[in-house]
Amino acid sequence: MMGKTRLGFDIGSSSMKVAVRQGGSVRLEEAALPENLVDSGGIALPHAFAQFLRQAKKDLRLPRGEAALVLPPSQVICRMVTMPRMTTEQLLMNLPYEFTDFIQGVADQYYCDYAVCEPAGDGEEGVTMMAAAAAKQTLAEYARIFSQVGLRLRTVLPQEMALIRLVQGRSEEEFCFVDLGHQNTRITVVWRDRVQATRQIALGGRNLDLAVGDELGVDAFLSNTYKTTNFQNVQTLPVLAEVCERIAVEILKVVNFYQFTYRSSNLEGVYLVGGGTALPVLRQAIESTVGLPLLDPETLLPGAAGDVPAGIFAAGAAMGGTR
Repeated sequence: MMGKTRLGFDIGSSSMKVAVRQGGSVRLEEAALPENLVDSGGIALPHAFAQFLRQAKKDLRLPRGEAALVLPPSQVICRMVTMPRMTTEQLLMNLPYEFTDFIQGVADQYYCDYAVCEPAGDGEEGVTMMAAAAAKQTLAEYARIFSQVGLRLRTVLPQEMALIRLVQGRSEEEFCFVDLGHQNTRITVVWRDRVQATRQIALGGRNLDLAVGDELGVDAFLSNTYKTTNFQNVQTLPVLAEVCERIAVEILKVVNFYQFTYRSSNLEGVYLVGGGTALPVLRQAIESTVGLPLLDPETLLPGAAGDVPAGIFAAGAAMGGTR
């Protein structure tokens, strides 16, 4: 008998990634988003997005199943906290106060949840957990949109928890992910079942598109097409290499600071994920600058069908239970 089907969704700024997990197999799909449908704050046009999701469900032949959605950093706050031992009821009552410096409005407007971490050592006091807070209005809007197209949205989680789910049960303890996104580049280090460090760099694929566009006198949308298809060898343009080097140097700064802070760190390499991994010149700049091997994300999802680097967050969302 085949296992229960579970769907993972990751809505980026330029495309939506979907992971379909059934039993031990994972299929990864991607659908380009129409312009202006999603902005930095989330879904800008809910009705239009529902239509897009309905069509994507048909085009990608998505089966029925429980759905999980990854929220971008702009829509959820995720941080590691340590609290005194208390009952679950007391914990949920006190947890919102851990986010008062980060959220806007009153705490009642946010939903908080947590995942308890395994003790890091005998000297760890209290209970350490990965905690998250997201606006109730945002969660309700996603639930409504998914329901409109016949999808049961059972889980919503931050990117950090998607990565933790992805690496659970592996023999390695430390993982460094570099998400080469369109708007930003984000570095996340996972140690066991917790996020040890995270940092966002305000450079991404958009900056590469702008550099190519300025050089060739075309708009960012067309320059992105030129970049991804290597039209007239635009991937060899010096301006493109310059931006790639800037991104690589910023990644190096973050990795060096992490290794300085955690002297016991023993990073074996970095996993490049996100759409930017498809650009060879960017990968080469990172590998030569950072000085750590580029590890293959496909080893985290053996046998997966599709673009693993792009769909890594969706795949992580499709793992685990329905909490």
